[in-house]
Amino acid sequence: MGNLPSAVSLAAAIGSQLNQTYQFYNDDGTLMDITNKTFEFVIRTDPSQTGITVPVVSVNSTSSTASGFITVTTSTSTLLVTVSASAMASLSQQMYVYTLWMDQNLADATALVNGSLFAGLVASQF
Repeated sequence: MGNLPSAVSLAAAIGSQLNQTYQFYNDDGTLMDITNKTFEFVIRTDPSQTGITVPVVSVNSTSSTASGFITVTTSTSTLLVTVSASAMASLSQQMYVYTLWMDQNLADATALVNGSLFAGLVASQF
């Protein structure tokens, strides 16, 4: 996995479903074993808030909620993070920060990916 967390910036439309795919490899180029791992994707307004406040949006691989879900495909070491349109509608037009955690809330919790997420308004086509 190299140096973690990896940095990836995202842009998303307020009120539209966000789908983001991540694939993980070991340092030797082989697929990372993500069997029996849990994942959480959190969006916050400030990177210093980690663990202090409730995130603006949080989705995980253990349960589907109104905010979304994470689909884990172990055969390809791939995660599909889906944040629902209603959760995205709760965002304002601004820059957020996000982190994708593996085994969050456990002793071996690892931040796999973090970055900025710009939530923007999209003009109507009508």
